[in-house]
Amino acid sequence: MKKLNSLLIVSLLSTGVYANIDVKSLDIYKNRTFINQQLNTRENSADLIGKVRFEDIRFLNNGKCKVDNISVISNNYSSDTLSSKIQEYKQKIAFKTNEITSVKNIIQSLNSIKFEKDAVNLKNIKEVSTYTQKEIELNYNLIYTLQLELTKYNQELKELTNKKNSNVYSKLNYNATCANGSDLLVSYPTFNVSKNSFYEINANSKDKNVEIKNKSFITQSSGYDFKNIDINMYTYNYSNAVNPQTFRAQYLDIVIPRVMKKNYAQADAVVMEMSAPMMKSSKIAPVFSYNETTTKAFFKASHIDLISGIKNAVTFSNDTYKAKNQIEIDGYSSSNAFYKVDFKSDKLYSTQSTKLYLDGTFIGQSYIGEIKKDKDTSIYLGIDSFIDVKKDLIKDMKEKPFFSQSKLKTEKIWKYTIINKSKEEKTITLVERLPVSKHEDIKVELISKTKYTKKEDNGKVSYDIKLKANEKFSFDYGYTIEKPYKK
Repeated sequence: MKKLNSLLIVSLLSTGVYANIDVKSLDIYKNRTFINQQLNTRENSADLIGKVRFEDIRFLNNGKCKVDNISVISNNYSSDTLSSKIQEYKQKIAFKTNEITSVKNIIQSLNSIKFEKDAVNLKNIKEVSTYTQKEIELNYNLIYTLQLELTKYNQELKELTNKKNSNVYSKLNYNATCANGSDLLVSYPTFNVSKNSFYEINANSKDKNVEIKNKSFITQSSGYDFKNIDINMYTYNYSNAVNPQTFRAQYLDIVIPRVMKKNYAQADAVVMEMSAPMMKSSKIAPVFSYNETTTKAFFKASHIDLISGIKNAVTFSNDTYKAKNQIEIDGYSSSNAFYKVDFKSDKLYSTQSTKLYLDGTFIGQSYIGEIKKDKDTSIYLGIDSFIDVKKDLIKDMKEKPFFSQSKLKTEKIWKYTIINKSKEEKTITLVERLPVSKHEDIKVELISKTKYTKKEDNGKVSYDIKLKANEKFSFDYGYTIEKPYKK
């Protein structure tokens, strides 16, 4: 019985100040995170994780609870076991650092000993020299040992602070009256949760489908383990804006517009770290779902354990869609053949860092644009090395007077040669750019004996080509521009 009581005391001490915290779920937005914590309606106080402001408190009770006499008090020091250990290691590190400094000062004093010729004889000099040499050597060895201990303390402190990165907590005081069986939750923001979200997209060329996994590495450092919680991952920023901007009239005037160049910053690739190994447990297996409200959409993972200080890999969705495989040549730019998959998703995926795979082989990592629900989406998976593309400029007539010297004519023609060096038939789309006239006196005419598949108002011209294995296709593409000539 005594042994059982001891174990119970240890268990209570391990939870420390957070003994009455019952986290039910996390709401993770792109810019903020909220804890949803269940309150015991038979009590009138509860501890909250971190520093919480009174104005950030929200009660979730579906209108079945009455809550009054609310107050929030912030405390700058937690008295739980974990916080005490952190303070203990900080003190050990400070003492060990002072000890190393002291030994270094002793070495400096030993090195500064001077021998006066008249004060000591040769024998004394040798004895003192031998003594100081040994002392200096011993003290250097002592510093080495002390630094090893200091390194160990710093590592242990880092592990503790990974589990709990703040000593601050808040006390919520309240009076609550609820209908029988009604739950009362309090929601408040937290800065103890970090996430690294990404997609894994794998295109299967044989099965002609694309698999999208929505995953996150989530770490919480509250010092308290979240068990069997729900995590709601929202695809948008948390914002208090609910109204559109005020309408203002737009007035037109005749002005000379300034030409502004747009700069597009490339997003740095995010290096994904490996997740911690899964611990064997008899808990309920995690499940995920996709949910839509009246105006928004979010992903939900249920039955998740977030152990404090440990990076947890959480999957929010895993979907497969039928896809159309295609090759697209950017003739207007580098004239490379890019492998592309076209598909239609039944979910909304926001812009996010993405790992791209083709038939299970890692292709690269980049940010993809928003994948909209029930809309055609294209994803590129790098250059297809088996499609050889050559683009040669065969005519380049720059501006020259034309006919009555009242017009200038420009003419450009390229020759394309495309070879399918793979072992199977390929569908290839060549995309070119045709200059677009914004003035009625400027005429642009396409030069091509091959009929285009699609020609858009923005000057995008597409040619769809099917090539069998080792088949070659050549054609000319170009345009002429005529505009008024003013001397």
